[in-house]
Amino acid sequence: MYSHGLHAPHASWALVTPPALEPVRLVEAKQHAKILYNTDDATIDRFIRTAREAAEEAMNRGLYTQTWQLALEQFAEVMYLPMAAPLQSVTSVQYYDTDGNLQTLAPTFYAVDATSRPASVVRAANQSWPSLQTDRRAPRIIITYVVGWTSIDLIPERIKQGIRTYVAYLDCDREGLEENAERALMSARSCWQDKVEWIEPQYWHWYSDARRSA
Repeated sequence: MYSHGLHAPHASWALVTPPALEPVRLVEAKQHAKILYNTDDATIDRFIRTAREAAEEAMNRGLYTQTWQLALEQFAEVMYLPMAAPLQSVTSVQYYDTDGNLQTLAPTFYAVDATSRPASVVRAANQSWPSLQTDRRAPRIIITYVVGWTSIDLIPERIKQGIRTYVAYLDCDREGLEENAERALMSARSCWQDKVEWIEPQYWHWYSDARRSA
């Protein structure tokens, strides 16, 4: 699975490996939605996945272990990682060198700030970023990283309650005609207020000014 979206000039991020587990189990989702039958479990599973995706999109956060990639045009002093709240680890920072070869940057060149919201990769002290291929039109930097809580039990209960409520909304409004379904939808979204805003790399302001003055 690989979903892609362009979110800002010269930056995009994509899901590389989706979570292996959902934050809410089938049995608890059915209990919350008061679903007593077992003949439609596959549909409820899809509802759970849809609800989890809705929660992640609303909060800009990956909930359970999943791998993402951030593609950038330039190095920056601080490179914030979309969906990384929380961040588990940075797998690699790769770049295309002046000859167009893909290289993996040694970890000594950068530090990882897992406490920022979202987490970020920053230039290490007394280090300089390597030179990049000048005329490359595709992204020149690819950061691969793992986000989300390491256990379902660690995911905040408020977030999981929103997912259960969203599943109930999807189940009761399958045809889009249920009058009270909108209340359930609003209740679910009220559980996902802890949104994390992605911050553009700081080099863009300098880069834009340089291009205008060129």
